[in-house]
Amino acid sequence: MPLPAIDRNVALLGTGRALPKRRITNDDLRPIVKHYDAASGDFSLWVDRVTHIQERYWIDPLTESAGSLGLEAARAAVAQAGIRGDEIDQVIFCSFTYHELFPGEQIHIARALGANCGAFAMTAACAGSIFGLTLGRSLVASGQCRNVVVIGSECLSRATNVDDPITAILFGDAAGAMVIGRKTDGESTGFIGRSILRTEFNQDAISMRNGNAPTPEMFIDGDWRNIVRPYIKMEGGPRVLRNAVTRMSDVVVECLGFTPQDLKDGNPELRELLDRAKIVPHQANGRIVDGLQEKLGCPRANVYRTIYFAGNSSAGTNPFTLDYAIREGNVDRLDPPEGSTHMGQLVRTPNTIQKGDLVVIVSIGAGY
Repeated sequence: MPLPAIDRNVALLGTGRALPKRRITNDDLRPIVKHYDAASGDFSLWVDRVTHIQERYWIDPLTESAGSLGLEAARAAVAQAGIRGDEIDQVIFCSFTYHELFPGEQIHIARALGANCGAFAMTAACAGSIFGLTLGRSLVASGQCRNVVVIGSECLSRATNVDDPITAILFGDAAGAMVIGRKTDGESTGFIGRSILRTEFNQDAISMRNGNAPTPEMFIDGDWRNIVRPYIKMEGGPRVLRNAVTRMSDVVVECLGFTPQDLKDGNPELRELLDRAKIVPHQANGRIVDGLQEKLGCPRANVYRTIYFAGNSSAGTNPFTLDYAIREGNVDRLDPPEGSTHMGQLVRTPNTIQKGDLVVIVSIGAGY
């Protein structure tokens, strides 16, 4: 039985993003990360080389949270959408680093937005915002809701294992938000299409250990109680990079109505779509984003990157990067010369996403 036709009146009405106040450069991170092998060279240059991350932002655990960042991003998205709080029918809060399990930060966000609506948290790690976007579109298309606010917000500084240099260098705190509703302009562009959702369990890939919800109560006398602190465990190496690039490229191609074999064969119709598509990938690692762009053969300027200055914020990266792409444009990194003692040069470009562009949002996470 074929799937029902896409409702082309369900659209993305607004986006927003937020960062904490505290900026952490690679130099700032060096004294915090333990067990770094000095044989790898200068720490800051090593981080830039293996991840392309030059800085990230961390919350103050006593004054900021995934909820406070999510609220800031949601307010920006609601303002851009031009809707009132009483026109919001659902808040979906995508996070695994929330402050409280219940009633939950999503309840406080809804109240602060002036919405008397349903609100729940969704935990799907880095892919969470895409699950939330899919559900939000479905709620509007079904007639259940007028407007849905989807928030991806993480405080990974609460769950970073500083004893493991391979993972500690990746993560930051950030939030992004999207408002999904029915457009009223009557134009044929600007609708949200169908999502492709998959689950592939891999115990050795990405997992959460000591899976307690990290809360400020664990922050005692200026430090976290390591005995209860949860942390992210991830196997590194080329295998993870290859799998991430392969899975994301396969699903981008499938989203466009083709197969991985079509990509290998250079199908001209697929090639035309990839040449003009704007890709907003999960910011897992700069080298993974580069690998995705190279495998798809997309113009580099059309694959959006915030990893360099915001790090990997799990469920926050897709909506954060989408809002940056709409409002600011893109960021590129020029490799330093061989043997250079400087990090790659960041170049900001005004290549914004415009209404009518073909946009594909893709992620991996919570296993693969």
